[in-house]
Amino acid sequence: MGATKDFFREKKGWSFLKDTIFSHYLKPYITKILNTYRPLHIYDCFAGKGIFDDGNKGSPIIIAEHINEIIQKNPGRKHIIFGHFVENKYIEELSQPLEGYSNCEVIKGSYDKYIEKHLLNEENTDQNIFLYIDPYGIKCLDFDHFRKISGKGYPSLEILMNFNSFGFLREGFRLLKYDLSHFDEFDRDDETYEIDDKNSIYRMNSIAGGDYWQSILQKKNEGEISMFEAEEFFMDEYSKGIRSIFKHTVNIPIRIKTTRLPKYRLIFATNHPDGMILMADNMNKAWIQIVENQRKGQEVLFDIDVPDMKLMGDISIEEDILLHIRDNDQILLKDLIVLLIEKYGIHFSEKEYKNRFRDLEANEIISIIRDPELTPTGRKAKTFDYNDKRYKIYVRVRNG
Repeated sequence: MGATKDFFREKKGWSFLKDTIFSHYLKPYITKILNTYRPLHIYDCFAGKGIFDDGNKGSPIIIAEHINEIIQKNPGRKHIIFGHFVENKYIEELSQPLEGYSNCEVIKGSYDKYIEKHLLNEENTDQNIFLYIDPYGIKCLDFDHFRKISGKGYPSLEILMNFNSFGFLREGFRLLKYDLSHFDEFDRDDETYEIDDKNSIYRMNSIAGGDYWQSILQKKNEGEISMFEAEEFFMDEYSKGIRSIFKHTVNIPIRIKTTRLPKYRLIFATNHPDGMILMADNMNKAWIQIVENQRKGQEVLFDIDVPDMKLMGDISIEEDILLHIRDNDQILLKDLIVLLIEKYGIHFSEKEYKNRFRDLEANEIISIIRDPELTPTGRKAKTFDYNDKRYKIYVRVRNG
């Protein structure tokens, strides 16, 4: 296993992908959330060095640049956007590149202790919180912290987390004293997650939010399921836990070219449908851009898939649309798109979803109900813009 110092030696392809997706989301997210006129606090919970040894920017610089851009364009908003960078090892390396950026604070300490001492004890909840959780390992991700933070009642709380599912499974095998040769075909020199010698089964239960992972690994050890199935079953259960805390969540497996086993799961969670749509749409744009760059030979990264894409051959998006409508008689267009995102992840853009609805309406398979039916000028409303507060837009099966 690689150590933390190896992690920052050079920026790997999967790190480029994570940061590209993150950066694509930050700009529209910041613009939208600042319209609430509440302070926005962005926490980079495992900040690292800020800049990799090969000169590539890390997430702290990406965050700082976005904050700086907002402040330069809107000086009046200087006091409502802040970046907080939590780091325990590389304080000097992190502080230097952040010099000169406004409203950026370097915090010495570990993620778990900072969460417990500060965020969970924060009395001022009239602020918006974004947590970027990108550990170089599986340490300190106590599942209960998410539940407690969500329970504090922040107007907006969003989490973007990179979860090392492969590292969790391998560490689980070690602690359960199972044969680690199961991982021989998957282990790679560029695996850079840390193993804590003080780790325990109790701690793994805390990370997973339960002990369900033990029975999954037992089945794998006994040959009842494959490693791919074990990872999928584990993430299905973990995602159920996240969905019990947040109203909306999506996870995207990030895979290395040489294996179809995900290296990471990129997990996004929010309580607002707008946040879900915005994240998925910008993830989709980032994904398309990276795929296009690969085709042109500009980047050599890895395969990227989306959750449950194995279903795509048998289940059409149109059938899913009709199924959801029939289950609800009629449903808000925005709510239906969120349901589709939760299944299909980042495979489709918001525009593509809306085009599907336009086609179904044109073919008289569904009805789009706009309330009110007429525009302010007296014409029949045809809008698909559910963010236009003048209208409520519903979807119904034709003659249903």
